[in-house]
Amino acid sequence: MPGTTTRRRFLSYITQALLAAIGLLLAAPAIAYVWVPLRRRGTAASTEEGFADAGAIADLPVGQWRLVTIDVVRRDGWQQKARTQHAVWVRRTDGETATVLSPICPHLGCQIEWHKNQSEFVCPCHKGVFTSNGEVVAGPPPRGMDELPAQVRAGRLLVQWRDFKSGVAQREPIDL
Repeated sequence: MPGTTTRRRFLSYITQALLAAIGLLLAAPAIAYVWVPLRRRGTAASTEEGFADAGAIADLPVGQWRLVTIDVVRRDGWQQKARTQHAVWVRRTDGETATVLSPICPHLGCQIEWHKNQSEFVCPCHKGVFTSNGEVVAGPPPRGMDELPAQVRAGRLLVQWRDFKSGVAQREPIDL
């Protein structure tokens, strides 16, 4: 009889349903392991994540360069955190704006120093000289100092740390 279900066919259906349920239960964690970090990474780009607090903008003197340390937290797709400290050169230009420069020389990556008496930045490794605005004046650096994205929110200066490729004339950010 074509419309009736035999005992053998019924047990076959039940076995297939149980195997499918077990397969889904085993596959769900693996799918979540891959899918959830990808979804988080997509939403993190829309928020303003990656900005580090450099302190109150009111604490910075107007027109003077100051070396400020920021704590940078990098997260990978699985929420593992790597906390590093970076120094940045900050000059408050007026009430609520500031210029932020990376202290890393674009020639070979040495730490750039501010010489207040000469009003210039100098790289001690190969004597690269930069103006007070970070533009290259002399020496082997192929470009000026790298400016970092910054914004002021609720009276706090927020800086986004970026790494740049050394030794090239164009400013090329390196995404880590």
